Amino acid sequence: MPGGVPAPTLFLSQIVAGTVLVIGLWPLARGLAAKTPGRAAAVIGFVLLVFGVNGLIEAKKFTSFLDGGIGSAAAFYISLAIFVGGAEGMLFGSTGQPAGLPHRSWSGWTWRSAVAWIGWPVVWTFFGMCIAPIVVPYYRAGIAGLRIPPMDVVIEMQLIRSALFLAASLPFIALWKGTRRGLWLTLGLAHAFTVGLYGLVGATFLPMALRATHAVEMTCDGFAYAGLLVVLFGAPAPSVADATPALHDPRPQPL
Repeated sequence: MPGGVPAPTLFLSQIVAGTVLVIGLWPLARGLAAKTPGRAAAVIGFVLLVFGVNGLIEAKKFTSFLDGGIGSAAAFYISLAIFVGGAEGMLFGSTGQPAGLPHRSWSGWTWRSAVAWIGWPVVWTFFGMCIAPIVVPYYRAGIAGLRIPPMDVVIEMQLIRSALFLAASLPFIALWKGTRRGLWLTLGLAHAFTVGLYGLVGATFLPMALRATHAVEMTCDGFAYAGLLVVLFGAPAPSVADATPALHDPRPQPL
């Protein structure tokens, strides 16, 4: 790690960061309705894609941490996804009936997927522009190995990240058993904690101003993107007519 972080400090920071990760995933895991293997697979896949693969991409493009190779980092992410994600999926949730993904035509799935795919780069760019005056000087100065890649690389990276986030989030939408609002809050929390807060808590070698600013930005990213996914793919809320039982009519019905 940059800055020569002492091993005891690094260990303690990872204990705190691990607690943050578990707390961030717990509300979403407990809202799943599926058999235990299905719940575990959903959380493992989310951690592996949103945290692992995404983390490798970000570290490779925005820092010099992985210039010497990615083998050990990949092993870490895979192990964490299996152990932490598997434990969350097995210990929480239920075997009830989920809301599921509504039946839609191919055209309906196509335009929704396209909007979601483009949606993440738009969300990331908007909130990134809001914090750019604060964080860009740190990257240009190369503090702790930070760097800014060319714009074409940034755009390509965000499109890849968007596909990963969509693939990892759809199983949760399909297995969710609660309300749309609950899905938005828990999915946004999971994205915010997994994509940003876990890594920032453990990154004691970065300036506090940079960590705090990115924490706010990534939290906004997570909830905005989760809201978009719920609107596009979530099961519609039942109408008042559907939720209210029909009154029994005692008059004879015509044949």
